[in-house]
Amino acid sequence: MFKPLSIYIGLRYTFPGRSKDSLVSFISFLAIAGLVIGVALLILVTSVMNGFERELRQKILKVVPHLVLVNKSGHTNWRAHISELSDVDNVIEVSPYTESSGLLFAGGSTQAVRFLGVSEKQMPLSFFELFSEESLAVPLNDEILLSRPIADSLGVSEGDFVRFIFPGNVLTGVAINYFKVSGIFLTHTELDQVLAIGNLDQVAEVLGLDGMITGLRIQIDDPFMARDLGYELLRLLPNGYGFQDWFQTHGNLYQAIQLSRNMVGLLVFLIVAIAAFNIISMLMMTVINKRREIAILQTLGLSRVSITRIFLAQGTIISLLGIGVGVFLGGLSTVYLADLIKFFANFSQESFLDTSVYPIDYVPVDLRVVDIIIISFAAAALNAAACLYPAMRANGVAPAEELRY
Repeated sequence: MFKPLSIYIGLRYTFPGRSKDSLVSFISFLAIAGLVIGVALLILVTSVMNGFERELRQKILKVVPHLVLVNKSGHTNWRAHISELSDVDNVIEVSPYTESSGLLFAGGSTQAVRFLGVSEKQMPLSFFELFSEESLAVPLNDEILLSRPIADSLGVSEGDFVRFIFPGNVLTGVAINYFKVSGIFLTHTELDQVLAIGNLDQVAEVLGLDGMITGLRIQIDDPFMARDLGYELLRLLPNGYGFQDWFQTHGNLYQAIQLSRNMVGLLVFLIVAIAAFNIISMLMMTVINKRREIAILQTLGLSRVSITRIFLAQGTIISLLGIGVGVFLGGLSTVYLADLIKFFANFSQESFLDTSVYPIDYVPVDLRVVDIIIISFAAAALNAAACLYPAMRANGVAPAEELRY
């Protein structure tokens, strides 16, 4: 432990309050400011990346199926398969769906969409929650639900009619169907750019499936086990089945989030490293300026270990002050970041994040105590290492040499 005398002298050296030590005071201020900025930014950036990862799990992966089972020949006995697959461990729900890519036309505007058909009796839980939040119902025949961006792009509202053009195949040819817009929804994710929802049987009729479905949507407890579980489920089904997991559709998004977290975190941590070099510079200048005082302290009986403790105390004071203020400002910024961004978005009349580019249309924040602890300890360890060399240099001051003249 540091002796009180070492801490007292370390405080005097950190905040000398004299004009001749103004340069040392200025460098001390820079070191503290660098630590504050670095730690605060690390906490903020980490919290935002945590938020994107959380929203990927809770928002996007609630609407996007974790697994999709498909059969090129079509699903005929799919009701029996649903019953069988629902009993598998880790499977939360199994629901049928039909899906088609096509074009929506309204008033001279065109929009490419994924037309998804869902069943009211076997509706995915995520869609049930979405419909409940938006006070919507599963579309009846000849009805369609549009996302807000698609409705705005087409210039339609609830009660208007749109044309859906399905490209078909060589046998069926192009199919044109008219649908009434029965409701408008908003998921606040990238799905709003392409998703339209219809009735399961209606979409199957458009596709010419004749009582069959496109595939089975499966939600599981642990999305990261999707691929392994997919192979397990295939063993329960007849030949001809295959699966697609969310890694194939949105895995690049998850990898981009992880890469961004690591790269931005590394770049911001360099700010902390620069602050550590400032501490080295400040302590070295203090040692040079205080060589005679150090020599006098030694002649008065202060041991070399105590001299070392003085400068370790000085560096520790700066580290604790910078890290403490940085943690406070970083935590405070995460609390008000969303409101601040919303204010600037309203002021500029422009959306800060657009789902045509970003996966969600808002900045999520997820502040975790474990991240604060890791960042604080990492910054403290780096700064403790930065204090060692100047403290050892102070330890090597020879009183006879310094007090000769």
